[in-house]
Amino acid sequence: MNREEYMKLLKKQLRKLPKEDFNTAVAYYEEYFDEAGAENEKQAIEDLGSPEEAAGQIIRDIAINNTKKPAGGMKKGMNAVWVGLLAVFAAPVALPIILALLLILLALVFVAFVVVFCVFTAGASIIVAGPVSILGGFAVITENVAAGLCCFGYGLIGIGAGLLVVYAMYQLCRVMVNKLIQVFGRMAEKGGKKHD
Repeated sequence: MNREEYMKLLKKQLRKLPKEDFNTAVAYYEEYFDEAGAENEKQAIEDLGSPEEAAGQIIRDIAINNTKKPAGGMKKGMNAVWVGLLAVFAAPVALPIILALLLILLALVFVAFVVVFCVFTAGASIIVAGPVSILGGFAVITENVAAGLCCFGYGLIGIGAGLLVVYAMYQLCRVMVNKLIQVFGRMAEKGGKKHD
């Protein structure tokens, strides 16, 4: 690559800058090449790096300078905003956002499974409490028939309600797992098509 090719690529990268900043940057690089001389042109290109790297550095420097000095009017202020936007969009911000969204999704799935597990455990506890209540009914039926029958009734209701809750949570868990498999299967399928 020679000086003319380098400057052509650099100008192409800087074409969205405001005219004043564009002219200043181009003049600086032209002067740099003039001072280096034709015999040191290759070394100057190596020292400057690629035109893309140089343009990125220029945009960042202009954005920093424009934020430090007060805007001289609406047009100058808007130029600073545009240069700032160019610098922000040049930075890799998508990856952290995607990771954060993925972590939130995984946390929501985890919370859903914990809630289902807790309700399932509560149902199982009710089932276990049912026979204990029935045994308590046998123990007190000789002293108080009404209390003994109430304990029998509570025990039977507990067993029935517990079985109902456990069965409902089992079915809900099955549906959730199937839906998650479908969602992640579609995501994997889309990702596989993009790589093909």
